[in-house]
Amino acid sequence: MRQFPVALIDEFQDTDALQYRIFDAVYRLRENAGDTALVLIGDPKQAIYGFRGADIHTYLRARLDTAGRLETLGTNYRSSHAMVEAVNRLFASGEAREDGAFGFRQGDDNPVPFQPVQARGRAERWVDRSRGANSAPALVFWTLDTPDKPTVEATRQRMAQDCASEVVRLLRAGQANEAGFARDDGLWRPVQPGDLAVLVQGGLRRTR
Repeated sequence: MRQFPVALIDEFQDTDALQYRIFDAVYRLRENAGDTALVLIGDPKQAIYGFRGADIHTYLRARLDTAGRLETLGTNYRSSHAMVEAVNRLFASGEAREDGAFGFRQGDDNPVPFQPVQARGRAERWVDRSRGANSAPALVFWTLDTPDKPTVEATRQRMAQDCASEVVRLLRAGQANEAGFARDDGLWRPVQPGDLAVLVQGGLRRTR
């Protein structure tokens, strides 16, 4: 500790319980000693992703150990104004529930509160004219419109098919200059395959 009196852990939400015990044994966060410092940078909203090794309970312990010494980044420097506004509204709606946006509120105690942020914004905005408008929503939810309750496997198959169809539709719209990114300076760039990403809950399985 004499050699490294100050340490910084980025993406702290991916820290597991064993790793945190090691860090805490060295830097003793609760003691808040004046001759050492351990800076933890993380996003609790990402601590739900167990497949990345994240542990929400480790985050909660660290938050308790550092009570009174918490700072929040109040501005998003990556996303568009529309996306940040959409996320703020989504989580604010969840925060209004009895157990809060993340399910940890108990009465007046809410160890993981949702805090809305501002946005610096981006120089471009997403446009999808193939839908008949000059703009596009930042966030879209899809639901299965079926009278019967489908099985889990049937739901996965339907979601995969619909996702693939939407990817094809967007790329075709990009080729037709109907979907892409309009910059504030008037420049236009059609959407390309590298602009798209698909996140799934489990591992991918190869099908024949």
